[in-house]
Amino acid sequence: MNSLENKIDFALIFNVKKANPNGDPLNGNRPRTDYDGFGEVTDVCLKRKIRDRLMESEHVIFVQGDYNVLDSHKNLKYRADSVIKDYSKPDDVRDLACKTWFDVRAFGQIFPFKAKGNNKDAKGVSIAIRGPVTIQSAFSVEPITVRQ
Repeated sequence: MNSLENKIDFALIFNVKKANPNGDPLNGNRPRTDYDGFGEVTDVCLKRKIRDRLMESEHVIFVQGDYNVLDSHKNLKYRADSVIKDYSKPDDVRDLACKTWFDVRAFGQIFPFKAKGNNKDAKGVSIAIRGPVTIQSAFSVEPITVRQ
């Protein structure tokens, strides 16, 4: 893998007409807005869109959408366990996860797992991987009008 030598900042501008780029499930899936009526697309939504596009380009993705699963794993734990067999060496887990999954390498990931067995003194493991890509929520330039 190549390493980045310098920081890279970028901005993305997109246009939405007669569509809902990021529905709010707590508000009847209506478009997300802030208190002043400006439209919002969350960082989670933007990362989902990026991951979906990367999957279309045949990159291996760890966090797959419920509607777009390309392997037989029903959740993230099963997907992680299919690749990572030993969690006792965090550096090896980091290397393997970054080598295997493009989104882990880009956005980072936390692998929190309980200890195996019934031993109350056994400790679980939490391995944090920091990715170089940081994405923030997007907001409209003007307040939006939601039509029924």
